[in-house]
Amino acid sequence: MYGRERASELRERYPHAREVLGLYLALVEVWEAADPGGEASLTWAAAEVLPRVMAATVASGPRPLAEAVADRTDGVELLAAWMAGEDLTPVERFLARATMRVVPPSKGEGSGRAAGRCPQCGGPPQVSYRAASDDPLVSGRRALACARCPNEWNFSATTCPNCGETGKRTVHAETGHNAKPAIGRHEATPEALFPQLRAESCETCQRYLIDVDLARDPEAVPRVDELAAVPLDLHMAEQGYTKITPNLMGF
Repeated sequence: MYGRERASELRERYPHAREVLGLYLALVEVWEAADPGGEASLTWAAAEVLPRVMAATVASGPRPLAEAVADRTDGVELLAAWMAGEDLTPVERFLARATMRVVPPSKGEGSGRAAGRCPQCGGPPQVSYRAASDDPLVSGRRALACARCPNEWNFSATTCPNCGETGKRTVHAETGHNAKPAIGRHEATPEALFPQLRAESCETCQRYLIDVDLARDPEAVPRVDELAAVPLDLHMAEQGYTKITPNLMGF
């Protein structure tokens, strides 16, 4: 469910993501042990999950983050602010996201939201991914994974999830090891660092999402693989694009 094996694999494959994925694996321990015993609530999450998230971060997180969370006493208010889409500091956002990873949204909470928003909680998309297609000349269906809750939903392959613009997308794909991503759906070479990843940007709003191609790597876990895409994120920032929302680790 949380991609433990994939995170362990990528941690060995990508030295640049070793620390980030080490923290992710520590959080997986917390998530797998969480048992709401019925319908989860913010009160339960604040009392039972948040302290364990903080302890795992102090033990396994990068020093600046570990020091920042060590003395925090946030509770229900923090989690409610995250679910309401309020502005939070990077540390607050990390704690809320890591805690709420095990809390499903209430049904209908996202009804009436924009098409690019989660139909369950109204949250923004974190990562895009495509399933393998039976036709090699046709891309598989596209889905989005929510940044705020565990939900995933199908979404148009030609529409920007941020502003709704159609037909003005640019694909940035790596063509080889240490090569700058190029524009277009290039075939990945055998030495490509991220053959399964690309970035899809919108020329209208200048926002982007990491896209995971499961046809190129059926073992990929979109939420986990996206954590390793830091070099691609840096490239997109250099090109003037902004991610629709930073991921769990703030990238």
